[in-house]
Amino acid sequence: MERLKGKKVVITGGAGFIGSHLVERLLGLGAEVTIIDNFMFGNKIEHLRGSKGFSVIEGDIRDVKAVSRAVNGRDIVLHLAACVGVEETQKMPLEVLDVEIQGTVNVLSSAVKSAVRRFVFGSSSEVYGNSLKPMQEDNPLSPRSTYAVAKLVGEEYCRAFYQKHGLEYTCLRYFNVYGPRQDERFVIPRFVGQALSREPLTIYGDGSQTRDFTYIDDVVNMTLLTVTRPEARCQTINLGTGTMTTINSIASLVTNALDGTNPAKAIHIDYDDKRPRCIEVFSRVADIARARQLLQYEPEVSLPAGIGKYINWRLGR
Repeated sequence: MERLKGKKVVITGGAGFIGSHLVERLLGLGAEVTIIDNFMFGNKIEHLRGSKGFSVIEGDIRDVKAVSRAVNGRDIVLHLAACVGVEETQKMPLEVLDVEIQGTVNVLSSAVKSAVRRFVFGSSSEVYGNSLKPMQEDNPLSPRSTYAVAKLVGEEYCRAFYQKHGLEYTCLRYFNVYGPRQDERFVIPRFVGQALSREPLTIYGDGSQTRDFTYIDDVVNMTLLTVTRPEARCQTINLGTGTMTTINSIASLVTNALDGTNPAKAIHIDYDDKRPRCIEVFSRVADIARARQLLQYEPEVSLPAGIGKYINWRLGR
């Protein structure tokens, strides 16, 4: 990580959940960090404004001039800007395609023009669909939503820009990241918020769906290792834990972490137009053999510990 000291890094979507944590870590390592964000999904970096080496460009990655200004003179691009959340992306499929595809092409093009040394693309485990488990990077892919298709197209553009321009890239398939500053559109923050408000924990379907929940600190560590380790160049890598957990188990972990002080029970609700069953991936877990090999890193934060950390953050805000 010491190699990042003095590096000039731009993070698209840097005001978001993962981006804001990367900004904090990079500034702590002595890097110069610029973010470009349109703040459509909130602002999680306000506490960092005025920090030494930190600058903010308010803009959309579909705006070529704004992207060019953000990327110019940078060593590293971490491309995380995206439309996120199942419900939200279902409402605006054309905008998702525009942001994820045209926006990604704009960032890649600016990186080539600015002779960027390394490009990291934030992809998603959604590209697997209901693939074989555990999900290996070379598995057949069957994306089930507009968002997932757009992420897969973004990965292919990274490969194309490497083949044509020599732009070194790494595609990171994130698996259900959680932690402080994540908003309540996502399951762990939603359950914790409901539990603290003594409301029922709402679960879509029967709760037997499985996910691979990865704490934000581990995700930040692994993301930055992809920049510093030459073995990660031009690779697609799963960032997860390799552990499968049901949604029902998450509900139990949340209530247990609150020491049983919340008597609220979980309730099961049917899928609806906002979260249609047809795009749901019912079982998801990462094969992290490639991450272990290339990054020499083992996830450190267990799920019970991570939920505890998140609850402590919520209570301490």
